[in-house]
Amino acid sequence: MAINLLDMLKGQIGDAVLSQAGSFLGADNSGVKSAMGAALPSILGSMIASGSTNQGSKGLIDMITKGGHDGSVFDNLGSVLGGGDTTSGFLNSGSGILKSLMGNKLGSVVDIISSVSGLNKGSSSSIMSMAAPLVMGMVGKYVKSKALDAMGLSKFLGSQSKNVASALPAGMGSLLGFNTSGMGDRVETAANNARTTVTETANEGSGLLKRVLPLLLLLGLAFFGWNWFSNSKAGEMVGDAAATVGETVGDAASTVGDAAATVGNAVGDAANAAGETVGDAAATVGGAVGDAASTVGGAVGDAANAAGEMASDAASAIASKAKEALAGVTFAAGSVGEKFSSFLASDRSGESTFRFNNLTFASGSAAIKDMAEVDNLAKVLNAYSNINIEVGGHTDSSGSADKNLALSQARAEAVKAQLVAQGVNASRISAKGYGSTSPTTANGADAANRRVEITIAK
Repeated sequence: MAINLLDMLKGQIGDAVLSQAGSFLGADNSGVKSAMGAALPSILGSMIASGSTNQGSKGLIDMITKGGHDGSVFDNLGSVLGGGDTTSGFLNSGSGILKSLMGNKLGSVVDIISSVSGLNKGSSSSIMSMAAPLVMGMVGKYVKSKALDAMGLSKFLGSQSKNVASALPAGMGSLLGFNTSGMGDRVETAANNARTTVTETANEGSGLLKRVLPLLLLLGLAFFGWNWFSNSKAGEMVGDAAATVGETVGDAASTVGDAAATVGNAVGDAANAAGETVGDAAATVGGAVGDAASTVGGAVGDAANAAGEMASDAASAIASKAKEALAGVTFAAGSVGEKFSSFLASDRSGESTFRFNNLTFASGSAAIKDMAEVDNLAKVLNAYSNINIEVGGHTDSSGSADKNLALSQARAEAVKAQLVAQGVNASRISAKGYGSTSPTTANGADAANRRVEITIAK
C-alpha cells in the first residue's frame, strides 16, 4: 500500500492537539483546524519542490540531520504546546524551517492560510511554525527508517505529489512553484527516455563518447529539473541554457550515428576515418559543455545580482512604509517605542537594546498593569516586518534566585503574548528570563534592576 504522508500527519495531530494549539494562540478551534489542514500540504509541497533537484534534496537531508528531525517530536506532542521555553523553541525551530524552504514567499503563503482559515496573520503564521517541525519530523522518520540518501529522498517526495496537489489551497501551488500536473511522472519518464537514447548511441561510438555523453546527460537532466520546478527569472534563464544543452545532445547523437554507419559500411581506411570523426565529435561535445556552463554561470550571476538589488529595494520599501505607518503614532518621550522606532529609522548604529520605561507588573506577578508602552512597541514591529527581537526579563537580587528566574521568564512571555495579540508574528519574538544575573547597578538589590528590555535579534 502506497504511503500517504499527509494522512500519517493528520493521524498524529488529533483534535486534542489542535485544541491545545487553539488555547495557546487564543484562536477558534475550527479556524486552527482549517489553518493546519492548509499548512501541512503547503509545507510538504514546498519540500517536494526543493527536493526535485540534487542540490535541493541534499539540503533537505542536511536540515533533517542537523535539526534532529527523526519523528521523536510525536512521542509527546502535547508537551511542546504547553507554553514556556519548550513551546518558544518549537516555534522558533519551525520559523527557521519555513524561512529555509519558502524564503520571501513565506508572507504570501501566510496570507493564503489566513484567508482559508479566517484566522489573523499572526495566528496563521504561528500555525505554520507549529506545522513545519511536524512535517519535517514525519519525513525525517521515513528517511531514518529507510536509510534514504538524497536521491532516495527526492524520489520518495515525488511520490507524494498527487496527494499534496489535491490538498493544496487555491493559488498555493503556483506560488510555491509546485506543478500539480503529474510532475514527478513527467520527470521520471523524460529521464528514462533520455538515458536510453544516449546509452544506445554511446554504445555505437568510441570509448571516449561513452564517458562524455552520460556526463552531458546528467548536466542536461539537472538543467531540465531546475527549469521544470522554478518560477523565478533565474529558472527561466537556466531553462534556456537547458534547451541549448538538449539541442547539443541531439546534434552529438546524430554525429555519432553517422560515424557508426561509416564504420559499419567502410573497410580498411574507413576505420581511421571513423576514429577521426569520433575525435571531432568529442571536441564538439566538450566545447558545447563549456559554452553551456559559461551561459549558466552568467545567468546565475545575473540572478544573484538581481536578487541583491531586490533585497535592497525591499528593505527600502519596508522602511518607507514603516515611516508612513508610524506617522500618526504618538510615543511618550523616552519610551521603548520612541527609542526603538528612532533607531530603526536611522543608520542603526550604536546600542541595539532598549528598555521599557513605563512597564509595570503586579507585585510578584507577570500581570501587566499598563499595556500602552507594549502596544506602541507592537505598532513599531508591525511597521518594520523584517525585524526580530528578544524580550528579556530581569529582577533584582532580593529573594530566591530560582523564583526570580521564573518570574523574569513569565514577565518576558507576558510581553511577548501581548505583542502577538497585537498582530506581531510569534516566530519573530523570543522570550527569555535572566533573573538577577544581569544587574545594571553595583547594588543588585536596587529596584532599577527590575526591568524588561528588547534586543534586536542578530
